[in-house]
Formats: sequence, C-alpha cells, structure tokens
Amino acid sequence: MFTPFPFERFNETDVREEVIAPLLRQLGYTTGSDNNIIREQPLRYPRISLGLKNPKKDPELRGKADYILEVGGRLRWVIEAKAPEVAFDIEAIEQAWTYASHPEIRAIYHALCNGRTLSVFRTAEGPSSAAVLSLAYEEFDDKFQQLINLLSPVALTRDFPVMQTDTGAPIAAGLRSLARITNGQIRYEHNSLGLAPLNELQVGISDGSVERDENGLLIAFLKTIVPFRSLQQLNERLGLAHFEMTGNDSALSTNPQRPTVFAYRNTILFPAGEEVLDLMTWQRATLITNVTCDVQASALGVYGDRRFFGKFESFMRYREFKLDLRISGSFDIHLA
Repeated sequence: MFTPFPFERFNETDVREEVIAPLLRQLGYTTGSDNNIIREQPLRYPRISLGLKNPKKDPELRGKADYILEVGGRLRWVIEAKAPEVAFDIEAIEQAWTYASHPEIRAIYHALCNGRTLSVFRTAEGPSSAAVLSLAYEEFDDKFQQLINLLSPVALTRDFPVMQTDTGAPIAAGLRSLARITNGQIRYEHNSLGLAPLNELQVGISDGSVERDENGLLIAFLKTIVPFRSLQQLNERLGLAHFEMTGNDSALSTNPQRPTVFAYRNTILFPAGEEVLDLMTWQRATLITNVTCDVQASALGVYGDRRFFGKFESFMRYREFKLDLRISGSFDIHLA
C-alpha cells in the first residue's frame, strides 16, 4: 500500500505529496467532505497570548498549519510536514502544538511527519509530552490499523463523543437522570417446592440501566446470565434474561422503611412438543401439551453509595400443571 521511497532525495513538498496526502486518504479524509482536509490555514497569534507586551516593539505573530483534519465540523487534529533530514526536536514539536492549541483550531492531536517517521502527540498534554504513537514509514503497512484506531474519523468520533448536558433530575445522589447498571447479581435462597439446587442459584446481572418513563416513574432494564446453559434457556423463555421492570417512585429510595419497588409481569406459552428443563428432575423433558406460565418478579430495594440492593422474588404459575413456584432471595446492583 505504501511504496518505498528514496527519502534522501526528498524535500518537504515531496513528503506532503508522496507520504502525507496518500496517508490521509487511506485514513478516510477528503477535501470538501464531512471528514475534511484544510491545507495551509493561516493563523494569527495575538501578542498577549505569547506574553508580549510592547505593541510597537513586539510584532504580531502569524503561522500556517500544513494540514488540519476535521471530522464533522467538530473534531480536529493537525499534521505538520518536515523534510526527511529534520529531526523532531522540541522546536518542531512546539510548532505543531502551537497550531493544534490555537483557539481557532483546538485540535485533539498534533502530528509531525518527515517521511521517514510519523509521530502523534496529545495536544492537551502540552508540547513537552511524549508521543502517543510513533511509526517509521516502513511500518505503515503492517501497523496501519494502529493509525486507524487513533486518527480515523470513526476512531475520533468514538473516542470523543458529543457531550450532552443532563437536564433531568438525578435518580439518586451522585447519579444522572439515567444510570447504567455496570454489574450485579441475584442470589436465590428459598423456594416453595424445596428444590435444593434453586436455593444455591446465583444469577448474574451483566448489563442494563435505570431511567424514567414518560410519566416520570422509574423503569429498569436488566440483562441476566445463569451459569447453567439449560437453565439460561429456560430463563430466556420465561422472559427473565432481558426484561423491563417498572417502578413506583421517581427516584431511588434511601429509606429501608420505604424501599423502591420494581415489578415485572408476563405470560408465556410453551407449545406441546417443546423441550424444556424440568426443575423437579433437573432433566430436559418434552411437553405433551401446551403449558401457560404466568411470570412475576419483584425487587424491593434501597440506594446507597452507587449500589441498589434489597430483596428479590420470582413467581411462576404453570396453569395446566396447577403448579406454583416461588423463589426468593436478595439482589445487589452497581450503578454508574
């Protein structure tokens, strides 16, 4: 992809045309697009910004950035071209940093390329910081993915998303109006049928969120994982692997005497011929008739130190079998 060059015969213009221009195209930048290339942008530096005080003796300084790369009109980084014999000393790095930190640019990264080497620096860390990535030209083909991961429009959009102000009331102290569930678990300790395996069951909560519905009441989205495959499949059929629970409060309670309550209800039809886990024998069995199951779940909890924890209960009524199963225990989830 990148042709070998006799850099000893190159000048700065050659580096721009033969190395930087193809590099930017490969990264996904084209002039006039949403991922734009701005060439030789003139910049003015007021005296005060450099500590200069005498307008008669200290002339206004000007500069010209070789390349400004712009993503969606919002994110920018700059790259300065140098001749192959020019070393990346502090003076060269400071020049690129000055362009990147200019009030009109505010670039995330500043880079230097002399054809032989490309070095990328994080602007916010100042002109004396170490490079976050440095590649020799001979490494461009093998390690180009590293450049994509750092400098491509997709990478910049991913790493620097639009920050939106949260105008809603927090759902609890230290949280925003929407809280992400980072992890958690449900521990079952009792069941109405005296099935010993269920009393040792621990369900992982791998993902989810707590937010408000259109009426301002809390709603929780949960994704759970059971360590046993057959039980996980049953959990999925009961709608308890990825489900929504509605709350009775507009904020998480911190009062154990009045916990926040979340509830879930659903009705599932198991058709005749389906193979399911028989909890009585812990073996898979084929249904000989349709089975209707009413499923309920409830969580009563309080909030403290980014945790929401309390009591959890699940209830299943298998109508055709006239069988009820109630399992209860505790839950603990971590919020961010």
